[in-house]
Amino acid sequence: MDLEPWTSLSDQVQRDLLAWYNQSPVDERDFLLLADLYHAGLFHAWDCPLCGERVYVGEPDDWSAFQGVDQADYVSYPGDVEVFMPEMRRLMCDECRMHGLLPVQTRETY
Repeated sequence: MDLEPWTSLSDQVQRDLLAWYNQSPVDERDFLLLADLYHAGLFHAWDCPLCGERVYVGEPDDWSAFQGVDQADYVSYPGDVEVFMPEMRRLMCDECRMHGLLPVQTRETY
C-alpha cells in the first residue's frame, strides 16, 4: 500500500489527525483514510485562543470509520452567546466554551 498521501503531510498535521482519530493501533488503511480527509479539506485543527489546547474538527462524508474521534462538541458546549461572538465560540475548545472562560481566567482559577 502506498502511504505517500500520509507521509506527505507535515508532522503537525499527522499528530493532529491521530489525536482526533483517537484510536490505536492505527493501520495503513486508517492512515490513508485520515490523509484523504485532510487532502479533501475536511479536517482542521487549531489552538484554542484562550487556553492553547488543540481543537479538532473533521467532517467526513461517511462517519462509519470515525466513531471515536475527539471532535469539538458545539452542541453540548455551545458557549455563552451573551459573552462571546460566534467566531470566538467556534475557535474555543470544549472546556473553555463549557466554563465560559475569559482570557484573564485560567483553568486553575475556576
